[in-house]
Amino acid sequence: YHDGGYRSIMSSDFVKSVELIPGGYGAGYGRGLGGIVTVAMRPLDEEGIHGSVAADTIDASASVRAKVADRLHVAIAARKSHLDTVLSAVSSENVGQYVPIPRYWDGEARVAYDLAQHETLEIGGLISSDRTTRSLPNADPSLATSQTTGTDFNRIYVRYEKHLADGAIAEVIPSFGTDTTTLVNQYGNTPTELSSTTNIYGLRADWRGPVATFLRATVGVDAEMLVSNLHRSGSTGVPPREGDIYVFGEPPPPQINEDDWQTTIASVAPYAEGDFSFFDDTLHIVPGARLEPFVTSTNKVTPPLPGNPPVSTTREEQVIEPRVSVRYAFTPEISAKAAYGQYHQAPQPEDLSAIFGTPTLALSNAEQSLVGTTMQMTEALSVEVTGFYSTMGNLPVRSQSESPLVAHALDQTGIGRRYGMQFLLRQQKVGKFFGWVSYTISRSERQDAPNLGWRLFDYDQPHVFTALGSYDLGLGFEVGARFRFASGYPRTPVISSYYDVTTDTYEPLFGAHNSIRIPAFYSLDVRLSKRFKIGRSDAEVYLDVQNVTNHANAEEIVYNPTFTQRGYITGLPVMPVFGGRWLW
Repeated sequence: YHDGGYRSIMSSDFVKSVELIPGGYGAGYGRGLGGIVTVAMRPLDEEGIHGSVAADTIDASASVRAKVADRLHVAIAARKSHLDTVLSAVSSENVGQYVPIPRYWDGEARVAYDLAQHETLEIGGLISSDRTTRSLPNADPSLATSQTTGTDFNRIYVRYEKHLADGAIAEVIPSFGTDTTTLVNQYGNTPTELSSTTNIYGLRADWRGPVATFLRATVGVDAEMLVSNLHRSGSTGVPPREGDIYVFGEPPPPQINEDDWQTTIASVAPYAEGDFSFFDDTLHIVPGARLEPFVTSTNKVTPPLPGNPPVSTTREEQVIEPRVSVRYAFTPEISAKAAYGQYHQAPQPEDLSAIFGTPTLALSNAEQSLVGTTMQMTEALSVEVTGFYSTMGNLPVRSQSESPLVAHALDQTGIGRRYGMQFLLRQQKVGKFFGWVSYTISRSERQDAPNLGWRLFDYDQPHVFTALGSYDLGLGFEVGARFRFASGYPRTPVISSYYDVTTDTYEPLFGAHNSIRIPAFYSLDVRLSKRFKIGRSDAEVYLDVQNVTNHANAEEIVYNPTFTQRGYITGLPVMPVFGGRWLW
């Protein structure tokens, strides 16, 4: 999603399905310690020309899908936000000084050509951009604080797919892309900047098909290389790392430095898994494994002395990651599943600085397990319950030493654990109603060093709840509602402060680490729409009122310059969104 969560980075006209897998996923995916989200795109196989044009208070978008020749299909989509312009037009104040307003745009294009029956070549691309600023204004410019983040990325890919006569599918997808991120923290006239540009080269090739009457297999290779150029300047403690005790608006540490460095992270991972079917297809056992050699290099193993060239360093590691999942159908309506897997992740390029990080960081690791059940209560009503547990090790954390060794600002002494349950109640459309309810209860904790106790992860959210429903009133009218609730992120309280005469600022004194939370988020949104027929096309106008209760949802805790009063950076208040959409 774009910043703010208003829109996905991909047009909904292009999306077939979205699935969240909290852990225990198969051998085809790797290089990460958390869950994954898989997005399946709609096949380009429609006849004629189809598309949509939409605009509302938040953004404007358009998409077109067309069959332009006997074997040739094309699709293109674009979107751009204008919420900042709308708010400035209806408000006399600079709302952006007090409320983070996302600015974004994205675009996609796909061209598919049928080489033969059941054989397709597709070329596609995706581009996206986001800018968001959070600020803490002050009458004294030397005490004003702001944080601006920017994320830009693009991808281009070629996908060759062939369906074989025996039911197997062969697929080859080379890809290339660029990620560019910027983070600028401004305290008064003192900026701290972190910027990164990464070229990403990828190749995925696999074969999926039957081997025997009871066995389907998948074999493939997943290769990726990231070449990054990074720059960082300013305070050595800003931006804060996960686990740092910090409050927005706090004066940055006075130690400053600067570094420019390059990194290369590459791996070529062959993988295989088999789906064994037993007892009339009621039991499926899917063992798999992924062999992943990692190569990590950076151009500076230590800060070079004046007049001397930098000395690079390269680290090679090879891991085998076993995976297994089991599914069993007790009845056609009730089934259960379980999964286990081992996972590894290379260090992040920004952690490999010889000044701000440690160039010789090794892989981090995780073990993930999950169990769950699915119950089809009626033909249209289903319930899913999934429990998950994962442990992590070798996590990079800030060195506990007040004077760490050169090029060792980070240690790999961190460990973590996460556990919880997901509930999903889904009602497919029956008559005039459809809806779903999801709830996740979880706990995520970290231990930064063996001599330290467990603490809450900075992004721990014990409760996340969403309920959504829509009802067809007839005559083209439809009404819907959505309620969302989420626990606030943990924060460390400021219990006192002192005046620093050397910097002429107040410095906070903190309480127990992550012992308070940002207030919980909740929002009730309602929507009323009317659909019309215009010839062979459809048109829709709608009113979507977001945050009906006008609840001031806090996004961050802030303090006054003396740290004697607490406040919050909040999201937008009640916001009516007027819009329309034309589909053909």
